[in-house]
Amino acid sequence: MEQQRWLTWPVFYELTEIYTAPLNVMWFVLGAAIAQYYAGTVNWLNVGLCLLVVFIFDLAVNVADNYYDYQHAHDREGYALQTNPVGRLSLPVGGVAGLAWGLYALAAIPGIILVLRTGWPVAVFGAIGYAIGIFYTAGPRPINATPFSAAIVALAIAFLIQLTCVYVSIYGQRPLTWEIVGTTFLLCLPLTLIFFTLQMANDTADREEDIANHRYTLAYYLGQAGSVKLIQAFLMIGSCWPLVNVVLGIAPSWTALSVILLPIMWRGMRPFFAVQDKQKTFMTTVKSASLFFIAYPLLFALGTWL
Repeated sequence: MEQQRWLTWPVFYELTEIYTAPLNVMWFVLGAAIAQYYAGTVNWLNVGLCLLVVFIFDLAVNVADNYYDYQHAHDREGYALQTNPVGRLSLPVGGVAGLAWGLYALAAIPGIILVLRTGWPVAVFGAIGYAIGIFYTAGPRPINATPFSAAIVALAIAFLIQLTCVYVSIYGQRPLTWEIVGTTFLLCLPLTLIFFTLQMANDTADREEDIANHRYTLAYYLGQAGSVKLIQAFLMIGSCWPLVNVVLGIAPSWTALSVILLPIMWRGMRPFFAVQDKQKTFMTTVKSASLFFIAYPLLFALGTWL
């Protein structure tokens, strides 16, 4: 009964950040399109199971992040009690931990079914994903307290998920070769670089808060100005990389159209380039990057299936 009293929908909504979950669909649109483009086949049941795993796992990671960030917080009066939802909403710490591990266990059910259907490589992909998700904030030296956090998260979300989707799509039809892995990496590189800029923007906006809580991300070492320059550079490279893939002959020509989003995203992120504030300007980077996250997979899919 105690859990029912504190775990209301608004609390669940904030702890899990479920409002970001629909974006996961776009990773699978790209993964399935890559499988169709190169192998001419997509196992939609396997893709659906993979999407279900990622959807639930994403919720679990967000809850665990809030739990462990609260536990590790050095700034107890500021961050722990006023910013982190566990402290700000006076949530039971044990209950939040139980919710996180319950969601992790729930995500494992379709994951086990997927492993039984497709073999041990999916178990390896899943183990890597679980390790990154759990130890992003857990442990004595969590990933989010290191300068590698933005790169690791970008690779996990914008490449590893799509690679897993490609594998489960072509299972039984074609083997997963290093050529397919390399091609998938190049095709996912635009998303990976743009996702990296989003993570860097988040870390840059949280820089002072992270320092107060002994989290030393890449933004800590680069400073505000250096971080913004890196964000701008990767935004340009990521937005233009689809042209490279088209020239290499590994992507449909439709994907080249995503380049026109660069000036739109740049204009949208200008407020953040000027002032790196989590409340006032960070959402401009999220909205701008989301345009690319949606458009690039859809353009690839159009070029594949039309």
